[in-house]
Amino acid sequence: MKKILTFRLDDIAPGLNRDNFKRLEEVFDEFNIKPLIGIVPQNEDPHLVVDEIDEDFWENMLRLKGKGWFIAQHGYRHVYSNECKGLLDANPFSEFASVPYEEQAEMIKKGRQILEDHGIKPEFFMAPGHTFDENTLKALAANDILKITDGYSLKPYTRDGITFYPCRLSDPAVPEGCDTLCIHLNNLNERDIEDLRTFISDNIDICAGFDRLIEEIEPDQYDTHVKNQEIRYRKRKIRRDRIAKDKRWQRYLTRSYSKSKPVKLLKRILYLPTLLIRHIDD
Repeated sequence: MKKILTFRLDDIAPGLNRDNFKRLEEVFDEFNIKPLIGIVPQNEDPHLVVDEIDEDFWENMLRLKGKGWFIAQHGYRHVYSNECKGLLDANPFSEFASVPYEEQAEMIKKGRQILEDHGIKPEFFMAPGHTFDENTLKALAANDILKITDGYSLKPYTRDGITFYPCRLSDPAVPEGCDTLCIHLNNLNERDIEDLRTFISDNIDICAGFDRLIEEIEPDQYDTHVKNQEIRYRKRKIRRDRIAKDKRWQRYLTRSYSKSKPVKLLKRILYLPTLLIRHIDD
């Protein structure tokens, strides 16, 4: 299966971390990668205001669009109103999932109008929290937004007239099939950005912009095979989340870590009895 890793920048609003955004732009320009940026049309989330409001924000967005970067409508206000996990069984909070269709359609319409008033026609939708439902898909289609950056499959697929571009990664990694690395730039430090640059440099054969993903990969239809892919990934995600909350597993993984894969494997084997004994004792 062909491997392609592309990139999306979440939470783009006038109060974003401008230094981090500038550094990431430099990294993507260096490797001629055109990422997807998710603009919050009418940000009301105080957590997304980490810098002084950029008076040139919309001009900069148009400049990036002119360079070939892709634009997504990232929700509407970026304010979570409920605890529904949505179609992907993702986070337990949502701006859209479980909201009545008429209200969702109006939110998407108003958000799209704000972007269009600034000269930007959104090509994608990026749901805050990765949470949306069937009514979201209907509302997007009614507003002529037919691409979503989300899903757990190994390549893009089409469902209910909407094309889903998978987004499984939150840390740089070589993907299994096609994938998108979700970057929350407000939270990055200089080391994170440099590690991303190094990763792209070391894996430039698979790292690409959304243009390459769209041009080279024909979407599948949503069928039993794709559904099973998403179910398998969801089960793996649940296991990883459980391990992340288990102090015994975290001690084991920390003690057995090494940059050398052979050494890490050896340490994992050596420390495994200790992990098993702790589980039996509990």
